[in-house]
Amino acid sequence: MIYTAQVKRLDPQIEEEVTVEIEGIEFTGFSFICPYEIELGKSYSVSIGFTILDELMIREIQNEKKEIERIGLGYEYYIRGLLHDDAIDAGIVFTDEDEYFSDYPELVEKHVELRVDRISIEFLRTPDN
Repeated sequence: MIYTAQVKRLDPQIEEEVTVEIEGIEFTGFSFICPYEIELGKSYSVSIGFTILDELMIREIQNEKKEIERIGLGYEYYIRGLLHDDAIDAGIVFTDEDEYFSDYPELVEKHVELRVDRISIEFLRTPDN
């Protein structure tokens, strides 16, 4: 999905690190694809995803809360929400570009928690950029 993200923080030390707010949800991610210079306080069209460096950790949960929770001070997050075949709805939708969820058909349409190593943010080229 394409979202409008407001840039809340740019890290002066780590060029790819950016904190954004999308639909009232604020999180810090990595922007590996950014075809233009982004500015603090401005809004941009983005798509979001997640990165798993080792093994996907996913489990069914009983509550129906949709949220993104940062783990400590690092870049890992718990993403909690409703699992679909190719995405998880955590208040904002993260698509499963690497087809991790295909290994968990028993969890589709259930509320789950997955642990990701980082959230990826792709700043999209639009007519006004």
